[in-house]
Amino acid sequence: MQWSNNARLAVMLTFDFDAELMWNSYPRTPAYAQRGQYGGNVGVPRLLDLLKKHDIPGTFFWPGINAERYPDLTMRVADAGHEIAHHGYTHEKVSELGPGEEREIMEKGMAAIEKVTGSRPVGYRSPAAEFTDETLSIFKEHNLIYDTSLMGNDFIPYPLTIYDEQTDIVELPFSWELDDAPYCQFLWKPYRGGLAAPSRMFEIWSAEFDWAYEHGEVFVLTGHPQIIGRAHRIMMLDRLISYMKERDDVWFCTCADAAKLIRAHWGV
Repeated sequence: MQWSNNARLAVMLTFDFDAELMWNSYPRTPAYAQRGQYGGNVGVPRLLDLLKKHDIPGTFFWPGINAERYPDLTMRVADAGHEIAHHGYTHEKVSELGPGEEREIMEKGMAAIEKVTGSRPVGYRSPAAEFTDETLSIFKEHNLIYDTSLMGNDFIPYPLTIYDEQTDIVELPFSWELDDAPYCQFLWKPYRGGLAAPSRMFEIWSAEFDWAYEHGEVFVLTGHPQIIGRAHRIMMLDRLISYMKERDDVWFCTCADAAKLIRAHWGV
């Protein structure tokens, strides 16, 4: 794959701005709400400062209702030159939706983001990393050029294929190993679950990056502002970015920019 500036590897730093929606299945209390609001009040601004420091773009997956709840923050991200992509409307688990509901949610999320930013998303990440029988047709209706929800590879992008129907939509592989939530999300059951030291993430993520650099084409990292935005974790991410930048043939890009080059390579 020929990347921009003859880079060997495309690195995409992606962030799911779930905010309060992460706690939809938990009691609707002020405590849970503020755990989500921390992502908007603290996490996103810290991430924007970090990306500015390193002069690199990010891709923020943004539920539609959060464009409505946080319009100023949404525009702050967009105005900084970062991509805002689709992440459901209220972080719904699409596999549990009834007929037609997934299409309605896609349309509401698209409209909400476009109303605030003036641009329609071209990419999608499923809130629960899952699809339905309707998903592929919905993607085509909305002219999406990429998805990053599936795990059919790790460092090689591939044409999105569902039930043997192959498309020219780029799948930029997602993985739980490169997501901050399994390591860091505090849980009551089991108590203290998800309080890993950032050094553990650095060890795993840097090793995955090393393999991707030698053998792959893309490296897609996923964070959540309310998780990765904590001080000790944002310092680790700063260190990881610096580690990746030690190789001068790495291209930091948005998911949309990578997908456009991949599709051109495919002749789309």
